[in-house]
Amino acid sequence: MKKISIFLGSLLIVSVLLGSQEEKPPPEDPWTPFRLLIGSWSGSIDGKFGTGNGIREYRFILGDRFVLSRHESIRPPQEKSPKGDHHRELGVFSLDRERGKVVYRQFLVEGFVSQYVCEVEPRGFVCLTESVENGAGLRARWSVDIQDRYHFQESFELASGENDFELYFSNQWNRRPALE
Repeated sequence: MKKISIFLGSLLIVSVLLGSQEEKPPPEDPWTPFRLLIGSWSGSIDGKFGTGNGIREYRFILGDRFVLSRHESIRPPQEKSPKGDHHRELGVFSLDRERGKVVYRQFLVEGFVSQYVCEVEPRGFVCLTESVENGAGLRARWSVDIQDRYHFQESFELASGENDFELYFSNQWNRRPALE
């Protein structure tokens, strides 16, 4: 009987101790804004070199550990860009667990390779360059504002040396319907 009382008393103490511990909220998902972007997009391009149209795709790759971004835009010949432009780029988002930050690596057809560190915000993210390959002295800031699951706006700003950032382009994107 004494052993049963000790056993029941121990169970009571353990249950009280476990019950009194505060439940920790689940860790924040750093991919939350990126999950909203997964899919295909089309949009309008407006910037220093004129206007045009583009397509963009975001998708998880390699066991959902990375997000791949593919972008292509065309600006027809116009006053700000007499020859026009056919821009293409690839990008990969990854989670740097040591820093607790999302990192974006961007590869442009023009030969630039940029590495950004992204700050997740309630409605999107802002990424600042850590390095720019083939662009000595350049700094970039890329901001994405997710308006809803069907629309997002982005802006891209450049700076060189000690100069402040200047708006390079601003784009509006609309989700493309999924093909069944």
